[in-house]
Amino acid sequence: MTRCLKATAVFATLMFAGLPFAANAQPGPEHKKLDYLVGKWKIELEIKASGTTPASKASGTEECEWFANLHIVCRGEATGAAGLYKNMRTISYVPTLKQYSSYSVDSLGYAVLTLGTISGSNWTFNSDIGGYKMRSVMATKNDNYTATAEYAGADGKWVPTSTIKATRAK
Repeated sequence: MTRCLKATAVFATLMFAGLPFAANAQPGPEHKKLDYLVGKWKIELEIKASGTTPASKASGTEECEWFANLHIVCRGEATGAAGLYKNMRTISYVPTLKQYSSYSVDSLGYAVLTLGTISGSNWTFNSDIGGYKMRSVMATKNDNYTATAEYAGADGKWVPTSTIKATRAK
């Protein structure tokens, strides 16, 4: 029991030792680019047919807000033929990598971490998991965006898996 308390005390000391640094974190111009996502979105999702998944459609909403002026947290729900689907994602700028990160979890049990860039109106996020490359490309225009998710297998060819069309809710 004493060993457990000591370990907890050491962990707490290490965690709280970083608070003054974290409390001083200020958003930069890269963080400001994330402001585009803040708000409520109406979404239309189209899932492409694959060898394991039939084509389907769903619609719903996603709401995104700032967390600590440094990260965007989005929560979404969509309903389609398969029922209710929920997801949550956190999008951040990672200064040490000079890239953005997106961590998504959903009601199907998936958890995906991607890294990417924003160039003008195009946002591109990539990951390489277990020999499969995944990419999500989002094109923004005013109060709309279209995001396409794709994967590439061993042959390197990109295959679309889904498309999201989103419109900012008024």
